Amino acid sequence: MPSTARLSWFFLLFGFSVLAACVDDTSDDSQGEDPQAPKPTQHMNDAGLDADPEVAPPAPTIVTQRSCEVVLRHQVSTDANTVEVAGEWNDWTPAPMDGPDAAGWVSIELGSLAPGEYGYKLLTDGVWEEALPLDAYTKWVDNTENRNLRVGHCEKPLLQTLTATASAEGDVVISIQVALANNGAALDPQSVVVKRQGTLVQEGVSINVEAGTIDLQWADLPTGKHSVTIEAADAQGTTAENTPLWIPLWVEDTPFQWTDGLMYFVFTDRFRNGDVDADTPFTSPIEEVATIANYQGGDFLGIQQALDEDYFTNLGVKTLWLSPVYDNPEGRYLDRDNTHHFSGFHGYWPIDALAVENRFGDAAGSAADRLTALIQSAHDKGIRVLFDLVLNHVHEDHHYVTEHPEWFGDGCVCGLDGCDWDERVLDCWFVPYLPDLNYRSHAITQRVVADTLTLLRTYDVDGIRIDAAKHMDHVIMRTLSKRIREDIEVGDAASFYIVGETFTGGDGHEQLMAYVNEWELDGQFDFPLYWSIRNAFNGGSFRDLENQVQVGIDSYGNATMAPFFGNHDVARWSTELAGNAQGPFESTEDLMATGDAVTQWDLINPISQSMLFTFTQPGVPLLYYGDEIGLAGAGDPDNRRMMNFAPYLSANQQTLLERAQELGQVRATTKALQHGSRTQLWVDDDLLVYSLDAGGQDIAIVAMNKGSVTRQETITIPHDALEGLTLQGIVNTSRSATVTNGQMVLELHSWEYTVLSP
Repeated sequence: MPSTARLSWFFLLFGFSVLAACVDDTSDDSQGEDPQAPKPTQHMNDAGLDADPEVAPPAPTIVTQRSCEVVLRHQVSTDANTVEVAGEWNDWTPAPMDGPDAAGWVSIELGSLAPGEYGYKLLTDGVWEEALPLDAYTKWVDNTENRNLRVGHCEKPLLQTLTATASAEGDVVISIQVALANNGAALDPQSVVVKRQGTLVQEGVSINVEAGTIDLQWADLPTGKHSVTIEAADAQGTTAENTPLWIPLWVEDTPFQWTDGLMYFVFTDRFRNGDVDADTPFTSPIEEVATIANYQGGDFLGIQQALDEDYFTNLGVKTLWLSPVYDNPEGRYLDRDNTHHFSGFHGYWPIDALAVENRFGDAAGSAADRLTALIQSAHDKGIRVLFDLVLNHVHEDHHYVTEHPEWFGDGCVCGLDGCDWDERVLDCWFVPYLPDLNYRSHAITQRVVADTLTLLRTYDVDGIRIDAAKHMDHVIMRTLSKRIREDIEVGDAASFYIVGETFTGGDGHEQLMAYVNEWELDGQFDFPLYWSIRNAFNGGSFRDLENQVQVGIDSYGNATMAPFFGNHDVARWSTELAGNAQGPFESTEDLMATGDAVTQWDLINPISQSMLFTFTQPGVPLLYYGDEIGLAGAGDPDNRRMMNFAPYLSANQQTLLERAQELGQVRATTKALQHGSRTQLWVDDDLLVYSLDAGGQDIAIVAMNKGSVTRQETITIPHDALEGLTLQGIVNTSRSATVTNGQMVLELHSWEYTVLSP
């Protein structure tokens, strides 16, 4: 959850409940309401307040019955003389608000409003507000962005989470307060359905009809994820508005942080076929599509098998990023080059917001069932699962297009005449059969957010990657992020990681950070660093790489970025190093698999050091499937070849895999590498040394020599906690060094590397 500077409490009586929210007082003001009311245990950042920090905050209030009377309340600057509000409910006619009082509070009674969402703006001393707070719910109306008043269904009960905790010992405690509907109909105890990991549970469930509470308590639950869903209705049969309430909790020895280990990108169709002998209607490729751009049989069962074999655990993986799971069209579609055809093997052409691609199932299990089992298996091993969300566009066969043709106009195709990629970044279409979603149409925003939250709840997902972030209006990412923070991150519930993909060049820091803040993305994939990594380990200088690191440190602040050295949109690292790319639809030779030993070793060394550097950076390091064995490939789609596994690896592929496993394991088990602050200790063209300090003696020193000669240097060590200690190699265990008088002597042979720690 985001941190705050000064905190104040404020209350809003809306059409569904009283909201009590803890908010940051560093910006202007705002609060829209949410049909799933904020909970007292929950930290919200829906408003910025210019409040007096000395004003004592009132105690949070729990709602026991909903009201249909809407009272809008804001805290504004105490310098304001008058405040008015105008919105869709009164045809944008400014109406005076009571106040401000000494603390800056203003309010207005709006009466009973129909459930829905209403755009509105404030006027201070007669001046319409322009820039809105980043933490406010917003709604576009007539091409203007406004605040968003969200009125729930007061005639329905509402489930509110009071407490949600899970201990390392397996003790889980959840307390739910039911806000009765406005008619006061009591909670029906027979309607209460509690499930844990999808299984009905009755033990440990206590219902108090008079108090309107549901209390859950279990002990000695095993390590892993224990997501709980609660359904309830009142005595008149009216189901709670936010049924089922989803509370994802983890039982684990140490609270998880996303920086604890690697994120591994599994490209489902190209990872592993778990049932190669099965003959199903969905194993046949699409006709008249080249093999490299066609379905090749990878499925969820194949990923499941790798999980069962501890393939990911052995690599130190803590997060699995799955390529899009959406159902994609059957058929072939012309590429932007107007020559080649593609299938939807990649998943980025969704035709349904909730259905799973049936080709990812197998003869013995549907895709949906296999996906559910796969995620459960990952959770049992302490691995989080991140879904790849395609929100910028849909395929022309998507049910949105069929149901709401008015949502889609005649868009221009990005990059063609009169449709510049940058000038039309928000509304151009990637290709003619991928209609763009315009989130300045509020109906689209509402539908996409609702469907996305349903998808995440259905499959018990832990985080999301947002594809093509720069091509969408901020409103979709902010709204989705706020709903996740408010609906899911409750009490001790698991924190979501929301990471964006914005393809940039080496100077794209500002563009990346335009979407990263407490109310939108947690971080983005670090493209500027990616370009510098590839340059440095392919004949470039460590000086340039470290300059880029420093720019990132200065630019990113507390953002949780994702460093990487390979992904699915660029040529494979092994192919770029070899310089033998033949084109995305050609047959570039895989020198790691077939080349002679000298060529292979020339590739192993720079790939290994690229891994070491990436895996020891702050953030969530990404490993693209196949890079751990040096898989070859030119551009898309050649960079998405079928994965290979033992016993079908060459000796040098196996060597590289073992190095990747060693480096990944060290990241997953070394506190300094997971959470340490970074300090550069030495840099020149070919020798790089830096430390990561997590406090005390939790310090690691990373060193690498990519030059052609042995280097021996005296390195200054600015860590008093290491004085007089002998540091041992936790990578390359043959190396050690003693810190004396704030210095140590380091020796590394050509292309040698090590990680030293007390």
